[in-house]
Amino acid sequence: MCNANEDLDKICETLDKLTLDALYLMQEEIDLKLNIENAMSGGEAHLAKSRYILGLTNVSALQLPTENSPEFSAGLKVEVDEALLGRNVYNLREIKKTEDENVQEPLRWFGILVPQNLNFAQKMFRQALQWSVQAVNVQNQLRSVLQSISNLKEVKTKNASS
Repeated sequence: MCNANEDLDKICETLDKLTLDALYLMQEEIDLKLNIENAMSGGEAHLAKSRYILGLTNVSALQLPTENSPEFSAGLKVEVDEALLGRNVYNLREIKKTEDENVQEPLRWFGILVPQNLNFAQKMFRQALQWSVQAVNVQNQLRSVLQSISNLKEVKTKNASS
């Protein structure tokens, strides 16, 4: 009987630790989502300032590539790495022009001399992308911790009833 109580105590202690981990991960996810929101709104504000400086026709959808545009590749790509316990970890990798000659600098779509606000907007949108990848990784960790909590609760109820 004493051994069953010790097992139950260990399970409860592990559940407490996992619950705290889940709370920390939830807080981290909330912080990342707030950072993403702030970066996106800041990037949009800098984009609006650029549009004001250059004019409505110089910063618009007309400068974006169309179906008739030459082929190009993305400057950043998300890569998937198999990590602990079969959980995927996502990373951003910057594609250098030497690796892929089709990589274009999106700022060049708006001319050669672009306002500094357009550079700031690009940096903020890139930061939002990095935080988005981090948020996905935190969500995966949280999902794993919640699954562990659920499994331990089942074990606890089986041990408590026997």
